[in-house]
Amino acid sequence: MPSRRAFLGAFAAGTAGLAIGFRWQEAAGQAAPAPVTPMLRSNPRLDSWVRITPDGRIVVLTGRVELGQGVLTAMRQIAAEELDVAPERIELISGDTAQTANEGVTAGSQSIRFGGEALGVACADARATLLGVAATQWSMERAALGVRDGVIEGLGGRRMTYAEAASHVSLVRPVDTTARRKPPMAATLIGTSMPRTDIPAKVFGRQVFIHDMRPEGLLFGAVARPPGYAAKLVSLDMDWARGLPGVVAVVRDGSFLGVVARREEQANDAARKIVAAARWQDGAALFGGKTAFDHLLTAPAETRTIHTTEAGPAGARSHRAEYRRGFQAHASIGASCALARWDDGRLTVWSHTQGPFPLRGDLARGLRMQPDAIRVIHAQGSGCYGHNGADDVALDAALLARAVPGKPVRVHWTHEEEMVWEPWGSAMVVRLEAGLGADGGLASWAHDVWSFPHSTRPGGSSGCNLRSAWYLENPVPPPRATDGALPNGAAARNAVPIYAVPGQKVTTHFHAEMPVRTSALRTLGGYFNVVAAEMFMDECAALAGQDPVAYRLRHLRDPRLVAVLQRAVALSGWQPRPVTLGRGRAQGTELVGTGVGLSKYKNSDSHVAVVARVAVDVGSGAVRVQRMWAATEAGRAVNPDGIANQIEGGMVQSASWTLMEEGRWDGRRMTSEDYHAYPIIGFGQVPAIESVLIDRPDLPALGVGEGSQGPTGAAIANAILDATGRHVPEVPFTPERVLAALRA
Repeated sequence: MPSRRAFLGAFAAGTAGLAIGFRWQEAAGQAAPAPVTPMLRSNPRLDSWVRITPDGRIVVLTGRVELGQGVLTAMRQIAAEELDVAPERIELISGDTAQTANEGVTAGSQSIRFGGEALGVACADARATLLGVAATQWSMERAALGVRDGVIEGLGGRRMTYAEAASHVSLVRPVDTTARRKPPMAATLIGTSMPRTDIPAKVFGRQVFIHDMRPEGLLFGAVARPPGYAAKLVSLDMDWARGLPGVVAVVRDGSFLGVVARREEQANDAARKIVAAARWQDGAALFGGKTAFDHLLTAPAETRTIHTTEAGPAGARSHRAEYRRGFQAHASIGASCALARWDDGRLTVWSHTQGPFPLRGDLARGLRMQPDAIRVIHAQGSGCYGHNGADDVALDAALLARAVPGKPVRVHWTHEEEMVWEPWGSAMVVRLEAGLGADGGLASWAHDVWSFPHSTRPGGSSGCNLRSAWYLENPVPPPRATDGALPNGAAARNAVPIYAVPGQKVTTHFHAEMPVRTSALRTLGGYFNVVAAEMFMDECAALAGQDPVAYRLRHLRDPRLVAVLQRAVALSGWQPRPVTLGRGRAQGTELVGTGVGLSKYKNSDSHVAVVARVAVDVGSGAVRVQRMWAATEAGRAVNPDGIANQIEGGMVQSASWTLMEEGRWDGRRMTSEDYHAYPIIGFGQVPAIESVLIDRPDLPALGVGEGSQGPTGAAIANAILDATGRHVPEVPFTPERVLAALRA
């Protein structure tokens, strides 16, 4: 197997592709093709998805990147299925601005739904094209041909390799978007639990992660961070700083301060000493001294009603509730890292960014250069599932590497730096109001959400969303933050109810200005909107004196949601009963309860129901999740085991968010800079999980990676309500907050 460097060099030399070609036409009279996926509209060239080299290599390219979610395994399955080759024969290139399609950001549970569909159509087109060559040369009907592991076979023992066929036709042309993928019943790879292709190298300690890269001549960089977000550098003795041990260069550009050294510990030590020696001017206090929730509810906001339906009869009574969620971090166990090198005015950056092309655009703006002079190559890093420091550290590395041209510079943030300086998940306030009819049914539903931005990722058309660009002498400020529109939404993601209720109204109160920088944490606002709405649903069921599951079924019209709800409660052995407000279910020194949560992620993707059983310590208020059950339906399953991993991993992450995770700050910056100040769930706290998949090969594949966080948080919250009979309004449900509710 050739090395990656040799392989990339071969393509740079132009070994792939000929001139214009054609595609074999399928039989007439078949069903009309599905609409063209957006990824093929924006990336129409076939050779940006699949290439057959003259020496017989089968190269598949994807703009999606591996974040630990197993997406490249699924992409390999899709390509191998449509090309009729063994998965291990495929050479997969991912996230390289010099080679792959621009698929934006690997986020939002969109990789399989959009990127996988585009890749599947492209590979189906390539296969049909190569078969067409053989059919023409052999004067045979298409139906008489078959493919066995990349070898076309015809009557009379005729054989032609893909490489031979490709020598007579070009894949350098637009994808034929009418190419038809294999029907599900003909699939042999899609729908099977293929082992993850990225795991063995990680288990055996091979060089996989960007943190392990050690190119020749490597130098190490570190940034001297200001003492607060709004602090400005007044002065620094540069001569003294240059004399520190191992220091190769000290970089000052406005309030951006950094150092390049021969060894990593020298760079970090020098950065700490430089921060202490520099003179800084503090800025204004965060939130003006208020709490974040007071700031959200009282500071000027952009208020918009984004969803309404016609009102029905007025309810006989109403129910109102408010729910709050604090700032939450990505808290990646491995802090962000990047490498950069300048050669003759051109910049190459290796990054574990979720969006190589968007990052390239912001690097170009921050450095005031042309995007085509920058190459961004994805290298795996610690998973974050959101906008952590991966993009920011890339600019840090580029700024420091510019001082030592021709030398690669590696910048690896400390964990404390990651926690303090990465974008945080936004604090939120949600207020819900419902009208209930005389029979307890829902007659109206109003959902109001107050929030800071949920996406300030790189990739806009102006400004720069990389933090260090804001501190330069000639700064490139960020563009004004905007709130994502429905149907995907951002602050209001999943705020539109999944239940059949007349008189729906969803209103957002959006704060574009953010005293603490916020951005995409997995699910954006979807997690907390689901938690709040599902908590509210249980409270309404309790007021109606009805079982929470029966109450949901009464208001559901989507049979796919009904199916996952019924499957999850059957799996858990649910015992129907109404929740009794104000009175718990005591079992000795603990209160034990069971709750349910349900969502259709983004109101368009995976359907997930979760049931959780918890025990609440009556003396301390500590919540222990005993067991969780889940049912998922996401259309056609490419890799069932991969879906299970995503769903169950999301359940663990959500349990941590829901019970433990919350950031703290002082007047200048976030102070939750380690796992003592910001605890996350440990192995001993992970409950037993049982999950099932409802596979629907007759339906398109839907996004699944972010589907379980909301319903899991809701199931835990509702289990606490069932156990205690008390409303606990603020996430995370810490022992102090639960105990306060018990004593209220």
